[in-house]
Amino acid sequence: MSIGTTLAAARETAGLSLEDVAAATRIRRTLIMNIEDDDYSACGGDFYARGHLRNIAVAVGLDPAPLLAEFDAARPEAAPARATEVFEAETTTWKERRGGPNWSAAMAAALVLVIAYGLVQAFSGSGGGGHDVADPGRTTSAPPSTSAPASPTPSDDDSAVAQAPRGKVTVAVLATDRSWVQVTTTSGQELFQGLLQPGQEKTFTDKTRLKLVIGNAGGVELTVNGSAIGAPGRRGQVARVQFTPEDPAAG
Repeated sequence: MSIGTTLAAARETAGLSLEDVAAATRIRRTLIMNIEDDDYSACGGDFYARGHLRNIAVAVGLDPAPLLAEFDAARPEAAPARATEVFEAETTTWKERRGGPNWSAAMAAALVLVIAYGLVQAFSGSGGGGHDVADPGRTTSAPPSTSAPASPTPSDDDSAVAQAPRGKVTVAVLATDRSWVQVTTTSGQELFQGLLQPGQEKTFTDKTRLKLVIGNAGGVELTVNGSAIGAPGRRGQVARVQFTPEDPAAG
């Protein structure tokens, strides 16, 4: 009996419909049908196919280990997949943050404005023929101090921007509902991939960037660099987000 036939028989024995398994695993109904027909072409690669087999087996009451061993034995040289579109209800996704605020550019712009303001004040104050008589109708301003420009800071001094470490990005994921989560770094290293149950919490850290794919966006709460930003989307929605050390919150 093939893997797909075994899964289909177990599902029917458990009295579950394809819709029941899709709701429990967040895997599309059509993809479950394909897997029961031993067709893994729409899974996005053997890596993701193994994850679907494991989740479906658990949902229908089977031990996934023998099925995964049989799957691996038939694919000894399978290459890892790079991307997939495997979850239901992915009509819209939460907007990803493409990068943090560019503080270097802001500092340069502020410095230029302060220098320009100082030059205007200096020339306007020295154009009266060299006499020192003050105008009684106004106050005389001293030339701006060259130490005045400072690096621009956020208006909220007690915000998480000030609290978060600048040398790394830290993301904590707290599951409020069952949700599949994948976390990778910029280099492609996978830090985690699997199902989080309600109440489970995972924390991930990287020097430059963390990328997350969340199968049930409304079922998790995110904390980025010490700042709680809540759920990245609605229940049943897939969210793809990424964060850097300069991200106190999602964009």
